[in-house]
Amino acid sequence: MNSDIMCAALILPLLAALPAYGQTAVPAGSSTDTAAAPAQPAEPSAPVPPEVNGLQSYFDTWDQRTAYARATQPNWSSPLVTTTSMLEQRFRFETDFQHSGNDTDTIDIDGGKGIDLIVGDTEELQIALPPYYVRTAESEKLALTGWSDWSVARLKQRLLSSPADQGDYILSAWLQVGVPVGISKLTSHAITLSPTLGFGKGWGPFVIQGTIGGQIPTTYEGKLGNQIVGNLSFQYNIFHYLWPDIEVNWTNYQGGPRAGLSQVFITPSIAVAHIPITHATNLTLAVGYQVAVAPTYQAKPLTPAYDRAWILSTRINF
Repeated sequence: MNSDIMCAALILPLLAALPAYGQTAVPAGSSTDTAAAPAQPAEPSAPVPPEVNGLQSYFDTWDQRTAYARATQPNWSSPLVTTTSMLEQRFRFETDFQHSGNDTDTIDIDGGKGIDLIVGDTEELQIALPPYYVRTAESEKLALTGWSDWSVARLKQRLLSSPADQGDYILSAWLQVGVPVGISKLTSHAITLSPTLGFGKGWGPFVIQGTIGGQIPTTYEGKLGNQIVGNLSFQYNIFHYLWPDIEVNWTNYQGGPRAGLSQVFITPSIAVAHIPITHATNLTLAVGYQVAVAPTYQAKPLTPAYDRAWILSTRINF
């Protein structure tokens, strides 16, 4: 009897220590609630802006700043005509082939594009190239070759943004400054300011981007007049790289030779976007055909500014 009691005293504690069928043993010092709960995947860490201490640190953290700006906004393709609200770091070059109702053909080389740099966590600076015009016409008075006025710089401030896996939206404001460096037939003789508010919202592969702004001459305002400019882009993403797009481009003239008139263009286009070149760079190619739909052609003042145009765009993002 004593031996049975001794065996039971040894075996029962061992049986009590074993887990029941289908359960996992709990390590010493752990609670049963923690052991029973399934493992939770680690949440991705939110992007963190780089710390900057001095000029050298500013340049040393340039890539981190660019990565932070891109991670905290949508990843759409920029429309062909409508300026995007996204912060971009790239070199952009365009050529427009325009045909006007007065039978002139104009090649606009570069169209005022250039280099865009992400200079802050929510800021972008564009330094543009001056546009060069080559216009052919039967009349020598209409033909010309030379530089046009230069939209030399643009500073963009991103106000609100959210990446695609959250709200997929953006709101930005910017100011562009133009200087009168063009030849006599192309210059306005006035420094111009172009304040603009831009926005965008995505719903899966469908994206709307738009702008509303003005063009204000700082001198000769009575002669030149002001302009209200609006653009709206409707994009759809196909197979990650393809971005077909239809844009509406509108200009209303307040004062000046075209006072009271508005011109409207429709621009269908397609972009092949974000083609990898290296680990740090990618390429976007876009082509579009712009058609004036309003007003009916009138020669004096020439409205719309041109009747139709092919637009070719190349962008190297870095």
